[in-house]
Amino acid sequence: MCRYAFKTYKIHFACFDCRKSFKKAPIEDLAIQNGDWEDYKEVFWNISSGKNKKLLKENPEKVEYLTEKYKNRKEKCPECGGLMADLGLDFKAPKKDKVKEWEIIRGLYRSGKTFYSCGCDGIGYVPKDKKAYKDYLIKNRTYYQDRLENRDATLHKEKLSDYINRFSHLIELIENELKLLNVS
Repeated sequence: MCRYAFKTYKIHFACFDCRKSFKKAPIEDLAIQNGDWEDYKEVFWNISSGKNKKLLKENPEKVEYLTEKYKNRKEKCPECGGLMADLGLDFKAPKKDKVKEWEIIRGLYRSGKTFYSCGCDGIGYVPKDKKAYKDYLIKNRTYYQDRLENRDATLHKEKLSDYINRFSHLIELIENELKLLNVS
């Protein structure tokens, strides 16, 4: 059962420099607290119906404001003041002294991995050492390349160009991460 459907959970943000994670209020709660809830629903909850496209045409400033404030939100670390990474609802932080595990989590984040799910599957596989991490990246790159070659965007109801851009971007992030691994 999807546990996130019945209760609101806080989002896990992590500071890789301090090797700490913090829970922050979800977007919906912030929108309610700030009095933006009705506008937020209007913009982000009607994506498939096309109502938000009409709103984007009629009031692009509102959409841009809400996107920047909520979807692209930046959280600062309470300890060092640096920007934290939004790692999702399912993130489980390693202990502070597990430096190698934190570096792998940082690399996963750089390669596009976050820990969001419906709550059924948990966080999924997280490599524990450098070799397993490299194998994980190579396996995902191969999977994304296969998706690009097959280009079955109809399964995801998105434009072919968006589909290609999404998987190309993920491959690029993984390639960059693999380059960093070979340098170290």
